[in-house]
Amino acid sequence: MELLKNYSQESLFERYRAAMLFLSRCGVVILLYGVSASMALASLGTAIVLIFWVLSFDWIRPWARLIKLPSFWPLILIPVLVALGSTYSVAPFDYSYRYFGVYSRFLVMLIIIAIINDATWQKRCWIGFFTGAAVTLISTYLGIWFVLPWSQSQTTGFGVNHSVFYDYIAQGVMTSFLAVVALTHVLTQQAIKQKMIWSSVLFFAVFSITHLLTGRTGQVVCLFALLGVIFIALPPRKALFTAGIFLLSIIILYLTSSVITQRFTVIFSDVQAYQQGQEMTSIGARLAMWRASLNFYWEQPLLGHGTGSYRWLAEKVFTNPEMCKISCVHPHNQFLFFGVEHGLIGIFIYCWLFVGTIKIALLVERQYKLIIFGLLTIIAVDSFINSPFWISSERNFYMAVLALAMTSFYLNKSRPAMSGAQ
Repeated sequence: MELLKNYSQESLFERYRAAMLFLSRCGVVILLYGVSASMALASLGTAIVLIFWVLSFDWIRPWARLIKLPSFWPLILIPVLVALGSTYSVAPFDYSYRYFGVYSRFLVMLIIIAIINDATWQKRCWIGFFTGAAVTLISTYLGIWFVLPWSQSQTTGFGVNHSVFYDYIAQGVMTSFLAVVALTHVLTQQAIKQKMIWSSVLFFAVFSITHLLTGRTGQVVCLFALLGVIFIALPPRKALFTAGIFLLSIIILYLTSSVITQRFTVIFSDVQAYQQGQEMTSIGARLAMWRASLNFYWEQPLLGHGTGSYRWLAEKVFTNPEMCKISCVHPHNQFLFFGVEHGLIGIFIYCWLFVGTIKIALLVERQYKLIIFGLLTIIAVDSFINSPFWISSERNFYMAVLALAMTSFYLNKSRPAMSGAQ
Protein backbone atom coordinates (compact mmCIF):
# COMPACT_ATOMS: atom_id res chain seq x y z
CA MET A 1 0.00 0.00 0.00
CA GLU A 2 2.83 2.38 0.85
CA LEU A 3 4.45 1.78 -2.54
CA LEU A 4 1.12 2.35 -4.28
CA LYS A 5 0.60 5.58 -2.33
CA ASN A 6 4.08 6.84 -3.22
CA TYR A 7 3.55 5.93 -6.88
CA SER A 8 0.22 7.75 -6.90
CA GLN A 9 1.77 10.89 -5.38
CA GLU A 10 4.66 10.78 -7.83
CA SER A 11 2.31 10.29 -10.76
CA LEU A 12 0.17 13.21 -9.59
CA PHE A 13 3.24 15.46 -9.32
CA GLU A 14 4.43 14.45 -12.80
CA ARG A 15 1.01 15.24 -14.24
CA TYR A 16 1.12 18.62 -12.50
CA ARG A 17 4.61 19.29 -13.84
CA ALA A 18 3.53 18.27 -17.36
CA ALA A 19 0.58 20.68 -17.17
CA MET A 20 2.85 23.56 -16.08
CA LEU A 21 5.30 22.71 -18.85
CA PHE A 22 2.47 22.65 -21.40
CA LEU A 23 1.30 26.13 -20.34
CA SER A 24 4.86 27.45 -20.34
CA ARG A 25 5.39 26.14 -23.87
CA CYS A 26 2.14 27.79 -24.95
CA GLY A 27 3.65 31.03 -23.65
CA VAL A 28 6.66 30.57 -25.95
CA VAL A 29 4.37 30.16 -28.96
CA ILE A 30 2.50 33.34 -27.99
CA LEU A 31 5.84 35.13 -27.53
CA LEU A 32 7.09 34.02 -30.96
CA TYR A 33 3.90 35.28 -32.61
CA GLY A 34 4.06 38.52 -30.66
CA VAL A 35 7.67 39.43 -31.51
CA SER A 36 6.59 40.13 -35.08
CA ALA A 37 2.94 41.11 -34.69
CA SER A 38 2.09 42.32 -31.17
CA MET A 39 4.13 43.90 -28.38
CA ALA A 40 1.33 43.10 -25.91
CA LEU A 41 1.29 39.41 -26.87
CA ALA A 42 5.10 39.27 -26.67
CA SER A 43 4.94 40.61 -23.10
CA LEU A 44 2.06 38.29 -22.23
CA GLY A 45 3.90 35.30 -23.69
CA THR A 46 7.04 36.12 -21.69
CA ALA A 47 5.01 36.43 -18.48
CA ILE A 48 3.29 33.08 -19.12
CA VAL A 49 6.64 31.40 -19.79
CA LEU A 50 8.16 32.67 -16.54
CA ILE A 51 5.15 32.08 -14.29
CA PHE A 52 4.49 28.50 -15.32
CA TRP A 53 8.18 27.60 -15.56
CA VAL A 54 8.60 28.70 -11.94
CA LEU A 55 5.47 26.77 -10.94
CA SER A 56 6.74 23.64 -12.71
CA PHE A 57 9.55 23.19 -10.14
CA ASP A 58 11.61 21.77 -13.00
CA TRP A 59 14.59 24.06 -12.56
CA ILE A 60 17.48 21.62 -12.16
CA ARG A 61 16.89 18.86 -14.72
CA PRO A 62 17.56 20.96 -17.91
CA TRP A 63 21.02 22.17 -16.79
CA ALA A 64 22.85 19.09 -18.05
CA ARG A 65 21.43 19.84 -21.50
CA LEU A 66 21.91 23.61 -21.41
CA ILE A 67 25.56 23.50 -20.42
CA LYS A 68 26.36 21.74 -23.72
CA LEU A 69 25.41 24.93 -25.54
CA PRO A 70 28.51 26.84 -26.79
CA SER A 71 26.79 30.15 -25.96
CA PHE A 72 25.68 29.01 -22.47
CA TRP A 73 28.24 30.97 -20.45
CA PRO A 74 27.77 34.40 -22.07
CA LEU A 75 24.00 34.02 -21.66
CA ILE A 76 24.60 33.49 -17.93
CA LEU A 77 27.40 36.04 -17.50
CA ILE A 78 25.75 39.07 -19.15
CA PRO A 79 22.99 39.42 -16.51
CA VAL A 80 25.50 38.55 -13.76
CA LEU A 81 27.81 41.29 -15.01
CA VAL A 82 24.92 43.77 -15.07
CA ALA A 83 24.01 42.86 -11.48
CA LEU A 84 27.63 43.22 -10.31
CA GLY A 85 27.98 46.49 -12.22
CA SER A 86 25.27 48.07 -10.11
CA THR A 87 27.48 47.68 -7.00
CA TYR A 88 30.17 50.06 -8.25
CA SER A 89 28.18 52.22 -10.66
CA VAL A 90 28.74 55.97 -10.63
CA ALA A 91 25.02 56.39 -11.37
CA PRO A 92 22.32 56.45 -8.68
CA PHE A 93 20.48 53.18 -8.07
CA ASP A 94 17.29 54.48 -9.70
CA TYR A 95 19.31 54.72 -12.93
CA SER A 96 20.69 51.20 -12.75
CA TYR A 97 17.89 49.04 -11.29
CA ARG A 98 16.01 48.83 -14.60
CA TYR A 99 18.98 47.35 -16.40
CA PHE A 100 18.81 43.99 -14.71
CA GLY A 101 15.18 43.66 -15.80
CA VAL A 102 16.32 44.34 -19.37
CA TYR A 103 19.35 42.07 -19.52
CA SER A 104 17.80 39.29 -17.43
CA ARG A 105 16.06 38.38 -20.69
CA PHE A 106 19.24 36.49 -21.54
CA LEU A 107 18.20 34.08 -18.77
CA VAL A 108 14.77 33.87 -20.40
CA MET A 109 16.58 32.62 -23.51
CA LEU A 110 17.93 29.71 -21.47
CA ILE A 111 14.46 28.94 -20.14
CA ILE A 112 13.08 28.88 -23.70
CA ILE A 113 15.90 26.58 -24.79
CA ALA A 114 15.23 24.33 -21.79
CA ILE A 115 11.47 23.90 -22.24
CA ILE A 116 11.23 23.80 -26.06
CA ASN A 117 13.12 20.52 -26.23
CA ASP A 118 10.49 18.75 -28.28
CA ALA A 119 10.37 18.80 -32.10
CA THR A 120 6.58 19.22 -32.14
CA TRP A 121 6.71 22.32 -29.96
CA GLN A 122 9.65 23.71 -31.90
CA LYS A 123 7.56 23.45 -35.06
CA ARG A 124 4.64 25.16 -33.33
CA CYS A 125 6.94 28.01 -32.26
CA TRP A 126 8.24 28.49 -35.81
CA ILE A 127 4.67 28.45 -37.11
CA GLY A 128 3.79 31.07 -34.49
CA PHE A 129 6.62 33.34 -35.59
CA PHE A 130 6.03 33.01 -39.32
CA THR A 131 2.29 33.50 -38.87
CA GLY A 132 3.00 36.80 -37.14
CA ALA A 133 5.54 37.73 -39.82
CA ALA A 134 3.01 36.92 -42.56
CA VAL A 135 0.31 39.03 -40.87
CA THR A 136 2.79 41.92 -40.61
CA LEU A 137 3.96 41.63 -44.23
CA ILE A 138 0.42 41.36 -45.64
CA SER A 139 -0.73 44.30 -43.51
CA THR A 140 2.21 46.37 -44.77
CA TYR A 141 1.13 45.86 -48.38
CA LEU A 142 -2.54 46.43 -47.58
CA GLY A 143 -1.51 49.78 -46.14
CA ILE A 144 -0.75 50.97 -49.67
CA TRP A 145 -4.47 50.98 -50.47
CA PHE A 146 -6.28 50.88 -47.12
CA VAL A 147 -5.98 52.80 -43.85
CA LEU A 148 -5.55 50.01 -41.31
CA PRO A 149 -6.33 50.69 -37.63
CA TRP A 150 -2.99 49.12 -36.63
CA SER A 151 -0.88 50.97 -39.23
CA GLN A 152 1.70 53.47 -37.93
CA SER A 153 1.25 56.07 -40.68
CA GLN A 154 -2.52 56.00 -41.30
CA THR A 155 -1.69 57.15 -44.83
CA THR A 156 -2.11 55.24 -48.09
CA GLY A 157 0.08 55.25 -51.20
CA PHE A 158 3.81 54.95 -51.83
CA GLY A 159 6.54 57.18 -50.41
CA VAL A 160 5.31 56.95 -46.80
CA ASN A 161 6.03 54.59 -43.92
CA HIS A 162 3.74 51.56 -43.79
CA SER A 163 5.05 49.83 -40.65
CA VAL A 164 2.21 48.29 -38.71
CA PHE A 165 2.45 46.72 -35.24
CA TYR A 166 6.00 47.91 -34.53
CA ASP A 167 8.05 50.95 -35.56
CA TYR A 168 9.87 50.86 -38.90
CA ILE A 169 13.23 49.94 -37.34
CA ALA A 170 11.95 46.85 -35.52
CA GLN A 171 9.80 45.79 -38.47
CA GLY A 172 12.72 46.23 -40.86
CA VAL A 173 14.90 44.00 -38.69
CA MET A 174 12.23 41.30 -38.39
CA THR A 175 11.44 41.37 -42.10
CA SER A 176 15.17 41.09 -42.83
CA PHE A 177 15.19 37.79 -40.97
CA LEU A 178 12.22 36.63 -43.03
CA ALA A 179 14.24 37.54 -46.14
CA VAL A 180 17.20 35.53 -44.81
CA VAL A 181 15.01 32.45 -44.31
CA ALA A 182 13.53 32.89 -47.80
CA LEU A 183 16.95 33.24 -49.45
CA THR A 184 18.21 30.20 -47.54
CA HIS A 185 15.37 28.11 -48.95
CA VAL A 186 16.00 29.47 -52.46
CA LEU A 187 19.64 28.37 -52.22
CA THR A 188 19.04 24.98 -50.59
CA GLN A 189 15.72 23.70 -51.99
CA GLN A 190 15.94 21.42 -55.01
CA ALA A 191 12.32 21.55 -56.20
CA ILE A 192 11.63 24.36 -58.68
CA LYS A 193 8.18 25.00 -57.21
CA GLN A 194 9.66 25.51 -53.74
CA LYS A 195 12.33 27.83 -55.14
CA MET A 196 9.67 29.95 -56.85
CA ILE A 197 7.55 30.21 -53.72
CA TRP A 198 10.47 31.26 -51.56
CA SER A 199 11.75 33.64 -54.26
CA SER A 200 8.37 35.39 -54.10
CA VAL A 201 8.60 35.64 -50.32
CA LEU A 202 12.13 37.04 -50.66
CA PHE A 203 11.03 39.67 -53.19
CA PHE A 204 8.03 40.83 -51.17
CA ALA A 205 10.08 40.96 -47.96
CA VAL A 206 12.91 42.99 -49.52
CA PHE A 207 10.53 45.28 -51.44
CA SER A 208 8.62 46.05 -48.25
CA ILE A 209 11.87 47.09 -46.55
CA THR A 210 13.10 49.22 -49.45
CA HIS A 211 9.83 50.85 -50.55
CA LEU A 212 7.33 50.65 -47.69
CA LEU A 213 9.46 51.40 -44.60
CA THR A 214 11.26 54.70 -44.12
CA GLY A 215 14.14 53.69 -41.85
CA ARG A 216 17.68 52.92 -43.01
CA THR A 217 18.38 50.30 -40.35
CA GLY A 218 16.25 47.58 -41.96
CA GLN A 219 17.74 48.30 -45.36
CA VAL A 220 21.33 48.13 -44.10
CA VAL A 221 20.95 44.96 -42.02
CA CYS A 222 19.00 43.25 -44.80
CA LEU A 223 21.72 44.04 -47.35
CA PHE A 224 24.55 42.72 -45.19
CA ALA A 225 22.60 39.66 -44.03
CA LEU A 226 21.65 38.56 -47.55
CA LEU A 227 25.17 39.13 -48.86
CA GLY A 228 26.51 37.14 -45.91
CA VAL A 229 24.22 34.22 -46.68
CA ILE A 230 25.25 34.29 -50.35
CA PHE A 231 28.99 34.20 -49.60
CA ILE A 232 28.61 31.44 -47.00
CA ALA A 233 26.31 29.30 -49.14
CA LEU A 234 28.10 29.43 -52.49
CA PRO A 235 31.63 28.84 -53.82
CA PRO A 236 33.62 32.11 -54.15
CA ARG A 237 33.23 32.60 -57.92
CA LYS A 238 29.54 31.77 -57.93
CA ALA A 239 29.03 33.89 -54.80
CA LEU A 240 30.65 36.91 -56.48
CA PHE A 241 28.45 36.49 -59.55
CA THR A 242 25.28 36.09 -57.45
CA ALA A 243 26.22 39.01 -55.21
CA GLY A 244 26.78 41.15 -58.29
CA ILE A 245 23.31 40.36 -59.59
CA PHE A 246 21.89 41.01 -56.13
CA LEU A 247 23.65 44.38 -55.83
CA LEU A 248 22.44 45.34 -59.30
CA SER A 249 18.90 44.55 -58.18
CA ILE A 250 19.43 46.69 -55.08
CA ILE A 251 20.64 49.61 -57.24
CA ILE A 252 17.52 49.29 -59.40
CA LEU A 253 15.35 49.27 -56.28
CA TYR A 254 17.27 52.29 -55.02
CA LEU A 255 16.63 54.22 -58.23
CA THR A 256 12.92 53.34 -58.21
CA SER A 257 12.33 54.22 -54.55
CA SER A 258 12.04 57.84 -53.54
CA VAL A 259 12.03 56.64 -49.91
CA ILE A 260 15.49 55.03 -50.21
CA THR A 261 16.92 57.84 -52.32
CA GLN A 262 15.82 60.49 -49.85
CA ARG A 263 16.90 58.55 -46.75
CA PHE A 264 20.41 57.81 -48.06
CA THR A 265 20.98 61.19 -49.69
CA VAL A 266 20.33 62.88 -46.35
CA ILE A 267 23.28 60.95 -44.84
CA PHE A 268 25.75 63.27 -46.57
CA SER A 269 23.94 66.41 -45.48
CA ASP A 270 23.76 65.05 -41.90
CA VAL A 271 27.52 64.43 -41.86
CA GLN A 272 28.23 67.91 -43.23
CA ALA A 273 25.91 69.42 -40.63
CA TYR A 274 27.70 67.48 -37.87
CA GLN A 275 31.08 68.74 -39.07
CA GLN A 276 29.68 72.27 -38.76
CA GLY A 277 28.52 71.64 -35.18
CA GLN A 278 24.92 70.53 -35.83
CA GLU A 279 24.16 67.33 -33.91
CA MET A 280 20.35 67.32 -34.05
CA THR A 281 20.11 64.90 -36.97
CA SER A 282 19.92 61.12 -37.16
CA ILE A 283 23.55 60.69 -38.26
CA GLY A 284 24.81 63.69 -36.31
CA ALA A 285 23.32 62.42 -33.06
CA ARG A 286 24.88 58.99 -33.57
CA LEU A 287 28.30 60.47 -34.28
CA ALA A 288 28.02 62.64 -31.16
CA MET A 289 26.95 59.65 -29.04
CA TRP A 290 29.77 57.46 -30.34
CA ARG A 291 32.38 60.14 -29.73
CA ALA A 292 31.11 60.72 -26.18
CA SER A 293 30.91 56.97 -25.52
CA LEU A 294 34.51 56.43 -26.61
CA ASN A 295 35.58 59.18 -24.21
CA PHE A 296 33.58 57.54 -21.40
CA TYR A 297 35.09 54.16 -22.22
CA TRP A 298 38.71 55.33 -22.09
CA GLU A 299 38.12 56.79 -18.64
CA GLN A 300 37.41 53.27 -17.26
CA PRO A 301 38.47 50.80 -19.97
CA LEU A 302 38.56 47.57 -17.97
CA LEU A 303 35.44 47.50 -15.76
CA GLY A 304 33.54 50.49 -17.09
CA HIS A 305 31.57 52.99 -15.03
CA GLY A 306 28.95 50.51 -13.84
CA THR A 307 25.37 49.62 -14.67
CA GLY A 308 23.23 52.60 -15.70
CA SER A 309 26.24 54.89 -15.97
CA TYR A 310 25.83 55.79 -19.64
CA ARG A 311 22.68 57.78 -18.99
CA TRP A 312 24.26 59.47 -15.96
CA LEU A 313 27.37 60.46 -17.90
CA ALA A 314 25.52 61.44 -21.07
CA GLU A 315 23.28 63.87 -19.19
CA LYS A 316 26.39 65.83 -18.25
CA VAL A 317 27.49 66.04 -21.90
CA PHE A 318 24.18 66.49 -23.75
CA THR A 319 22.70 69.38 -21.82
CA ASN A 320 20.21 70.34 -24.54
CA PRO A 321 16.91 68.70 -23.42
CA GLU A 322 15.87 67.84 -26.99
CA MET A 323 19.24 66.31 -27.76
CA CYS A 324 19.23 64.44 -24.45
CA LYS A 325 15.93 62.76 -25.30
CA ILE A 326 17.78 61.04 -28.15
CA SER A 327 21.31 60.69 -26.82
CA CYS A 328 20.99 60.11 -23.08
CA VAL A 329 19.03 56.84 -23.23
CA HIS A 330 21.51 54.58 -25.02
CA PRO A 331 24.48 55.25 -27.36
CA HIS A 332 22.98 53.51 -30.43
CA ASN A 333 25.83 51.01 -30.37
CA GLN A 334 25.54 47.86 -28.25
CA PHE A 335 29.31 47.29 -28.17
CA LEU A 336 29.96 50.81 -26.88
CA PHE A 337 27.03 50.48 -24.48
CA PHE A 338 28.64 47.46 -22.81
CA GLY A 339 32.05 49.15 -23.08
CA VAL A 340 30.98 52.30 -21.24
CA GLU A 341 29.18 50.46 -18.46
CA HIS A 342 31.19 47.21 -18.17
CA GLY A 343 34.46 47.97 -19.93
CA LEU A 344 36.53 45.52 -21.90
CA ILE A 345 35.02 42.65 -19.91
CA GLY A 346 31.52 43.59 -21.08
CA ILE A 347 32.59 43.83 -24.72
CA PHE A 348 34.41 40.50 -24.43
CA ILE A 349 31.37 38.65 -23.02
CA TYR A 350 29.09 40.16 -25.66
CA CYS A 351 31.52 39.05 -28.40
CA TRP A 352 31.68 35.64 -26.71
CA LEU A 353 27.94 35.31 -27.38
CA PHE A 354 28.63 35.73 -31.11
CA VAL A 355 31.54 33.29 -31.04
CA GLY A 356 29.44 30.67 -29.23
CA THR A 357 26.60 31.04 -31.71
CA ILE A 358 29.04 30.78 -34.64
CA LYS A 359 30.25 27.48 -33.17
CA ILE A 360 26.63 26.30 -33.19
CA ALA A 361 26.20 27.39 -36.81
CA LEU A 362 29.31 25.46 -37.88
CA LEU A 363 27.95 22.21 -36.44
CA VAL A 364 24.41 22.14 -37.81
CA GLU A 365 23.00 21.22 -41.20
CA ARG A 366 23.72 23.58 -44.11
CA GLN A 367 20.26 25.13 -44.30
CA TYR A 368 20.22 25.87 -40.57
CA LYS A 369 23.79 27.19 -40.69
CA LEU A 370 22.77 29.82 -43.24
CA ILE A 371 19.79 30.91 -41.15
CA ILE A 372 21.89 31.26 -37.98
CA PHE A 373 24.66 33.16 -39.79
CA GLY A 374 22.05 35.44 -41.39
CA LEU A 375 20.48 36.14 -38.00
CA LEU A 376 23.90 36.76 -36.43
CA THR A 377 24.77 39.19 -39.21
CA ILE A 378 21.56 41.11 -38.56
CA ILE A 379 22.33 41.28 -34.83
CA ALA A 380 25.96 42.30 -35.41
CA VAL A 381 25.19 45.06 -37.92
CA ASP A 382 22.29 46.31 -35.78
CA SER A 383 24.64 46.33 -32.77
CA PHE A 384 26.93 48.82 -34.51
CA ILE A 385 24.15 51.32 -35.30
CA ASN A 386 21.68 50.64 -32.51
CA SER A 387 21.38 49.00 -29.07
CA PRO A 388 19.23 46.00 -30.01
CA PHE A 389 19.31 44.27 -26.63
CA TRP A 390 18.19 47.44 -24.87
CA ILE A 391 15.23 48.36 -27.09
CA SER A 392 12.29 46.20 -26.05
CA SER A 393 10.85 45.38 -29.49
CA GLU A 394 14.17 44.29 -30.98
CA ARG A 395 15.29 42.60 -27.75
CA ASN A 396 12.18 40.41 -27.62
CA PHE A 397 12.63 39.41 -31.26
CA TYR A 398 16.34 38.60 -31.10
CA MET A 399 16.17 36.69 -27.83
CA ALA A 400 13.12 34.60 -28.75
CA VAL A 401 14.22 33.73 -32.29
CA LEU A 402 17.88 33.14 -31.40
CA ALA A 403 16.87 30.87 -28.51
CA LEU A 404 14.47 28.96 -30.77
CA ALA A 405 17.16 28.56 -33.43
CA MET A 406 19.63 27.21 -30.86
CA THR A 407 17.27 24.62 -29.44
CA SER A 408 15.77 23.66 -32.83
CA PHE A 409 18.93 23.43 -34.91
CA TYR A 410 21.63 22.45 -32.42
CA LEU A 411 20.47 20.74 -29.25
CA ASN A 412 17.77 18.54 -30.77
CA LYS A 413 18.96 17.79 -34.26
CA SER A 414 21.31 15.12 -35.49
CA ARG A 415 24.39 16.65 -37.10
CA PRO A 416 25.10 14.78 -40.32
CA ALA A 417 28.31 16.70 -40.94
CA MET A 418 29.73 15.48 -37.63
CA SER A 419 28.45 11.95 -38.13
CA GLY A 420 30.01 11.79 -41.57
CA ALA A 421 33.32 13.07 -40.22
CA GLN A 422 33.28 10.48 -37.48
